Amino acid sequence: MMQSTISHAVPIKLALQGGGAHGAFTWGVLDRLLEWPGLQIESISATSSGAMNAAALAQGWLHGGAAGARESLDAFWLALARQNAATEWWVAAAGTLDPGLWSKVPGAPLSANPLRPLVEAAFDIDALRAGPIELHVAATRVRDGALTLFDNAHLSHDALLASACLPQWFAPVDIDGEAYWDGGFAGNPVLEPLLGGGSDDLLCVLLQPFDGFSVPRTARDIAELSAQLSFSSAFRRELRDLALTRQRIGKHLAPGAAAGRLRRLRMHIITPKDALTIRDGYSAADTRLRRLQALRELGREAAESWCTRHHDDPGRRESFALSSWLDGSC
Repeated sequence: MMQSTISHAVPIKLALQGGGAHGAFTWGVLDRLLEWPGLQIESISATSSGAMNAAALAQGWLHGGAAGARESLDAFWLALARQNAATEWWVAAAGTLDPGLWSKVPGAPLSANPLRPLVEAAFDIDALRAGPIELHVAATRVRDGALTLFDNAHLSHDALLASACLPQWFAPVDIDGEAYWDGGFAGNPVLEPLLGGGSDDLLCVLLQPFDGFSVPRTARDIAELSAQLSFSSAFRRELRDLALTRQRIGKHLAPGAAAGRLRRLRMHIITPKDALTIRDGYSAADTRLRRLQALRELGREAAESWCTRHHDDPGRRESFALSSWLDGSC
């Protein structure tokens, strides 16, 4: 099948959602987008597994451009799939998503984070701090639930681990005397740091569609959908706030440079066609290679579909209407 190619090169910013193993969907999306000749990525805001994708992309880009970024993403996810001990524990623990199950798993939440050796081996923090791509990694401060963003200057292995620290699975990550949990509680992903200067094109890669969820009937399905909605609520609120602000700009109620930037903002969003659910074999806790590869292929297909429909949009027009958050169509 002939792949579509975006017909002109423009710089973009990325916002990458997190969601455990579902982040392999983003792996596939990025793998396809990185085939775009002339692609320029200015900055990335990312949470949890999205932060791992961001770090892998940025590090690979530093050493080998788009091709290096694709290789780095492949290396990270293949290394994750080889973490058999962690995989077996996650699958066993999350098999029913029953909160009462955590107390039955020896050592849960884990006192030793099985992701730490992988993250420390995969990412050169000094290189990422000095790299050309601006990174904004989200974590949640435990004592008050506040959003914390770690930029390049404050990036560390601990910051990446904090962004992906689900409290059911891992002990809190301590950074300078503060305890942090997964960034998804406070922002998943966070758009605010991408709304300043630079490119006017902002592409969000989400791990669930905006709608189309069936009403859950079992305890497992209820728990799964509840978690998914909880981890996307901050992002949905931020989209609505942006839509309301743009509406006020249209009525000349919000003057200034910031208003001008928001008026020029071109939003683009890629999501899975259908919800990624345990029922359909896509557990966010299952990091076995065949499951990750299946998610990667779904991501590539979603990105290819987006490129086919919107190949002329970046640099010219938005492909996602913020106004849809005001009329109830999303």
